[in-house]
Amino acid sequence: MTHSEYSEHFAEIDGQKIGYSKYGHGATNMLTICGGVGCYAKDWPLSTLEHFDPEKYTIISIDPPGYGKSRPPERVQNVFRCQKDAVICMKLMEQLELLPFTAVGWSEGSRTALHLAANGIQKINRCVAMAATTRIEKRAVEVTKGMKNTDLWLPADREPYLKHCSNEFFKKQWADIMDTAEECYNMLGGRFPCDALLPRITCPVLLLNGGQDWFHGDQKEIMSRIKDVKMETQLHGGHDFHLKYPKWVVDKIERFITETS
Repeated sequence: MTHSEYSEHFAEIDGQKIGYSKYGHGATNMLTICGGVGCYAKDWPLSTLEHFDPEKYTIISIDPPGYGKSRPPERVQNVFRCQKDAVICMKLMEQLELLPFTAVGWSEGSRTALHLAANGIQKINRCVAMAATTRIEKRAVEVTKGMKNTDLWLPADREPYLKHCSNEFFKKQWADIMDTAEECYNMLGGRFPCDALLPRITCPVLLLNGGQDWFHGDQKEIMSRIKDVKMETQLHGGHDFHLKYPKWVVDKIERFITETS
């Protein structure tokens, strides 16, 4: 994969090697964050990023600690993982001198983006949370138990992950994420740590969802607790709608940025 506006790099943050990609050189800074057992090459590939005008945007896509090229060591999953990732994300953007920026996260990464929005006042000028969920109910916990063993998945469902990591890594990490969801329900009443921070978010927030995605949770609950928020739904998309409909996603993000500039 080659593109004159796309490059891959490493940074050292808190003693760990962090992998990231850079696209574009425009004045609007953006950080994109991958989902569970993901990486920037899987969840924010050039085929998606190139729908943004490189003259307008500078987009950093990070591999959070323990994912993708930010290994070793491998990721240790726990309910506070996204909160910890947000600290690394902020330090990377500070190190690159790309402040303020728009935080964009998908799935697990959406919780990291919400942590950034809540704690990065004056450094985060807007937040895009895609396929976001800040709470998990008992029914969802039971469903995650059924998804835990990736050996039972269809090969086509495993393939996007196995292009970027070994089956052993994927199987363990996914099982650990499913255990974390149950841990959140049992220990925190089903509320991920970012849920309590929603009323603290003062920057504009855009929620993007797939209409056929059962896992994104109750978006009305999230919307009711953020001051400045709007929601858009890709009716034909599932959880990975951003990969299947990248032009739709980029159009919604660009409109949101224009409206909030």
